[in-house]
Amino acid sequence: MAGGTWTTQNKRRPGAYINTKGVAQAKPDTTLGRTLFINSETLNWGANGVTELDAGTDFKAVLGTSLDKLVALKETMKGALTVLFLNTNDGEKAKVTDAMLPWDFTAKYAGTKGNDLTISIEKDPADETLVTINTLFGTEVVNQQSLRTTNASGLESNTYVDVVFTGDTVSGEDGAGKSKLEALSASTTYPLSGGTTKPTDVTDVLNDVMGTENYNVVTTAGFAVDNDIHALVTAATKRLREDEGYKIREVVPGQEGGTKYDYEGVSVVNNGVELTDGTILTTTQAAGWFAGASSAADETTSLTYTTYPDAVAASPKRTNEQTINILNAGQIVFTTRRDGTVVVEQDINSLLTVTDDKPASFQKNRTMRTLDTIALNTTEAFESNFIGKVSNDSTGRSLFKADRATYLQGLANSRAIDGFDPADIMVDPGNDKDSVLVTLAITPVDSMEKLYMTVTVG
Repeated sequence: MAGGTWTTQNKRRPGAYINTKGVAQAKPDTTLGRTLFINSETLNWGANGVTELDAGTDFKAVLGTSLDKLVALKETMKGALTVLFLNTNDGEKAKVTDAMLPWDFTAKYAGTKGNDLTISIEKDPADETLVTINTLFGTEVVNQQSLRTTNASGLESNTYVDVVFTGDTVSGEDGAGKSKLEALSASTTYPLSGGTTKPTDVTDVLNDVMGTENYNVVTTAGFAVDNDIHALVTAATKRLREDEGYKIREVVPGQEGGTKYDYEGVSVVNNGVELTDGTILTTTQAAGWFAGASSAADETTSLTYTTYPDAVAASPKRTNEQTINILNAGQIVFTTRRDGTVVVEQDINSLLTVTDDKPASFQKNRTMRTLDTIALNTTEAFESNFIGKVSNDSTGRSLFKADRATYLQGLANSRAIDGFDPADIMVDPGNDKDSVLVTLAITPVDSMEKLYMTVTVG
C-alpha cells in the first residue's frame, strides 16, 4: 500500500499522499503604541541615542531626573505604550579611583550629572567586618549593598555606577580587598568627578534613528513652535513614507498662521490644556499626549472626541469661529465640553490640498491608519512569504491574492473597511518576469462625527 507526502502530482502507485501544514498566522503590528520622542532638553545624563521607556521605567536612573520635570515626555507617556527617547548625551563619565579602596567606580553614563554621584562606605559599629556601600545621587541614596570585608569582590554595579574590583596591592592575602576595607575609618565618602557633557546636535543622528527604529509616530513635542527641527523631521517623515515605504506619522506643535505642512502624514496641534492641579500645558507639551495617543490608536480607532486625561480646560479656549478656522487649517484643536472634560475636536491631519489621488478622506487620521496598516502588512507578507519563495505564475499570483483576501476580510470583520469583495483584488503579471501588479479597491470606515436630525412634531 503506497502513501507518504507529495510535492507534485506525479505519483505512480495508487494510495493516499498527504501533506500536513500549519496555517500562517498574521503577524501583529509591532509598532503599535510606540512613539519616537526627540528630546529637546540637555539632560547631562543618560545613554547617547535611543532609550526605551515605559510605565515601569526608573526615570531618574536612565534620564537623571524625575518624569515630572520632563513635561512633554510625561504627556507623551500618558498616551503611548512605549516611548523611544532620543537623547544626545556625549562626553566623559565621572569616576573615582582611590588607592585606599578595593574598587573603582565609574558613572553609568557620560555627562556633568555624574559629578553629583557619591559613594559612601559605612562600617557596622557592632561588627566591623560588615560594611555598607551606598550610592548617592545628589542627597538621595539610590543603591545600597552590604557585604563582609572578606567578600569585597561581591560588590555589584547598579543603575548609576559601574564597579570594577581592584583587590589589594599585597598578594596572597585571605579575601582579596579585605585589608583595604579593614584600614578604612568608620565612615568615608568618595565623590565622583570628571564628568563632562559634550554638546551634540540631534540633527546629526536624526535620519539614522528615524530610519532604523521600530515605531509608528514620531514627535517633536517639547520644542518651541518656531524651531527648525519640525521641518527637518517632516522632511524625513515624507522621505520614509514615500521613498522607503515606512508608514510612520508625525505630530508637531503649531499655531495659527504657522507653517502649512499640507501632508497626510503630519498632524499639527494648535493649543494646550489646563490640568486638574492648575498646571497649564503649552501647545508643544500637549502635542506629546496627542502623539502618544496616536501611536496607540489602531485602524478601527478615531481620536475624535477622545478625552485628554486629567485636563479641565483647553488653553487657550477657542470660540466656535476660531475652532472652525483651525480645523479648516488642518490642525488639531482641544475643546472644553460643557461637562468639564477636554476632548480632541477632530482627529485630522494637515492635508489641505485635495486631489483625485488624495481625496478629502485622506484628511482623517483613522483613514490614514487603515491605509498605512494595509501597506505595511502587505509589505511584511510579501517579504516574509513570497519574495524568492513563490513562483511568479498564475498559481503563485493566486496564492498572493488569497493571502491578501484573507487579511482584508479580517479588516472587514473588525469594521476597519466596508463592503470588501475578494473580486476587488487583481493580481497580474508585472512588466518584468519577477514582478506582479496588484490593484486593490477598498473603502475605509470612518467614525460617526456629525448628527443631522429632523424632529417632526404632530
